[in-house]
Amino acid sequence: MSKPVTILTGFLGSGKTTFLNQVLEQKPDTRFAIIENEFGQAGIDGELIIKPDNEIFELSNGCLCCSLNEGIYDILNELSQKTEQFDELIIETTGIADPANVASPFFSNSEIKKDFPVKRIVCLVDVELIEDQLIETEEAIKQLAFSDIILLNKTANVSEIYLKELKHKLLSINPFIKFFEEKEMLFPVKEIFETVRDADLKIEEIENKPHSHEHKHGKIKSFTFRFPEPFNDKELQMRLFGYLVFEAKGLYRIKGIINAKDVNHRLILQSVGQSLNISGGKAWQEDEIRESKIVFIGKDLDKAFFDELLQGCLA
Repeated sequence: MSKPVTILTGFLGSGKTTFLNQVLEQKPDTRFAIIENEFGQAGIDGELIIKPDNEIFELSNGCLCCSLNEGIYDILNELSQKTEQFDELIIETTGIADPANVASPFFSNSEIKKDFPVKRIVCLVDVELIEDQLIETEEAIKQLAFSDIILLNKTANVSEIYLKELKHKLLSINPFIKFFEEKEMLFPVKEIFETVRDADLKIEEIENKPHSHEHKHGKIKSFTFRFPEPFNDKELQMRLFGYLVFEAKGLYRIKGIINAKDVNHRLILQSVGQSLNISGGKAWQEDEIRESKIVFIGKDLDKAFFDELLQGCLA
């Protein structure tokens, strides 16, 4: 039986540990397995541990936890032997790392993808610090680019006007994200765990421009392309795969909704490191306008190059 996976990311001090502890408190009937990068240092509260079992620790609420000090494949193999002991898996990535490195096996390995499907990627954001972090640290942008859900933390410390402007800025980098907010030191755990990535994927409209638009944050660029014409999905996959393997220096993320010729449902396109994943999405409705929307996020990217690449894949 497959076990749903939540990947938790966010820069140092963003509130990942607080959120994780609230998940355990607010979902007492769910048995979690938790993989942490920094177990015993910045991880869940030490008093929750009641006994070690090799590299898998049991928590006082019956959940399991382990430290990511060995390969992710080894941990998943061990957890696969204990599936009767937990219901869901949470992976908390370290605050100074690119979460794509940890997530890569979940998208590139067919067995892991089947046994441990990723349901959501949540990024904790300290609203007071995030703008400086995006300017100063490449990792913060990679975390934002990789995520589906942005959980805004410490919202009481800023104005509603600033919060609205911040959301607009973050959407301009990653227009696929969905926002949730901490209120009075409580996180909306239930709503977040009811949100499933790619189930109803849509791109937030920042501005209405024909064909494409771009946003810049220093050297970081985000390009969004729209095409009413259908794609040859095999050609698109081949060209993007070749780009990722041989030319993708500075690219952080590709994500998109693809309208493919002779395919009656959306195709969900996304890159994870040098891997490219295309999966089935919701069916197109008869009265629905079919349009492909693809976002590229990275550093020093060439818009004309991507435009030419995509144009060459249209059916």
